[in-house]
Amino acid sequence: MNKLLKKILFVLLYPFSRMIRLVQNKMDFLRTYKLKLIIARVLRIIRLLNGSAASVRFPDTFYPSTNPAGDKKIGVIDHSYHYKTVSPTFFIDLLKQLGSVRVMWDSQWNGGKSPSIASIKQHEFDILILWQIMIYHDPEKLKRLNCKQIIIVPMYDDIHADPDHLFLGFRDFRFISFCSDLQKRFEHLGIRSKYFQYYIDPSSLPDPKDPFTELKGFFWQRTNDITWAHIRKLIESANFSSFHLHLALDPIWYREVLPTEEEMEKYHIVITRWFEKKEDYLAVFSQANVFFTPRLYEGIGMPVIEAMTMGKVVVAPDHPTMNEYIHHGQNGLLYNVQDLKPLDFMHAGSMAARARKDSLSGFEKWQKSKADLLNFINLDHSEF
Repeated sequence: MNKLLKKILFVLLYPFSRMIRLVQNKMDFLRTYKLKLIIARVLRIIRLLNGSAASVRFPDTFYPSTNPAGDKKIGVIDHSYHYKTVSPTFFIDLLKQLGSVRVMWDSQWNGGKSPSIASIKQHEFDILILWQIMIYHDPEKLKRLNCKQIIIVPMYDDIHADPDHLFLGFRDFRFISFCSDLQKRFEHLGIRSKYFQYYIDPSSLPDPKDPFTELKGFFWQRTNDITWAHIRKLIESANFSSFHLHLALDPIWYREVLPTEEEMEKYHIVITRWFEKKEDYLAVFSQANVFFTPRLYEGIGMPVIEAMTMGKVVVAPDHPTMNEYIHHGQNGLLYNVQDLKPLDFMHAGSMAARARKDSLSGFEKWQKSKADLLNFINLDHSEF
């Protein structure tokens, strides 16, 4: 089948495939932007009443350019949860090659406020980037900032269930996608977007040394979408000698799901709830050789990429972006959340080796694509 015919079929079948996916994922209606906006407003009222609004306000973070020729003034409006996790660091490091970067923290999701229009205008940014915070901003107000270049970087896990009209409201801006499924959707909608697949520098992580003579699991419960109750069904037929269960849940309404005493003994489960530093987390994580992902969906999927790069078997739901990195039975394992069955870990060692190999080649491709990403960010209006 040639490329043109494939594209025609994609355009014709896209609305139906989208509808099927939303029906299959029954909980997706709870993930839509409208509900998130309602929650944000309720939290805002609560914070104003109890006087805690200031607790979710963070000062701007400023980074000077790492390039003597980098003369751009770049503003990034980022989700304030990243003030603690610093997950977009790789992207900020790239931007510093173009100029100085000011990160402004948006706390609307948690009942706080966004950076004011006046403060954004005051800095006179050449480039303004919205990182995973699009739904809380009005495209018409963004246009009035008179910023030459505004770029939206959404994350699949945050917006996959949202309707097309939400994105079409931002079609005057450019998008960057780290998820191929999202990129296909933007192409269908006629939105100017560029796709990139990120990989971590292998030298930044511990070397894989596990001989896979035994299975040692690690699972971090972050929500109630995936809990120990799900994981134990996946490992029923496997002989895990140990299991580390990290219970550090995302904020708001989630609850811990604990193993029974029998399961604690059977799998030699160790439970933690907090790590002071990422180094502490990695020290524990390094002891495991099978990693069970914490979420149904990922934006980029940092934990997945880290684990694959460290030569671990990653077990994940068959959803983006995990299934864009993992090929079932080859470099990891994918499963259907709606039909949980015991997985086959017989070839865990070879899958882990393939995951490491794929991560090394993926990082080389990412290195080559960075120049293209910077060029896309730095485009002038006259060039598109």
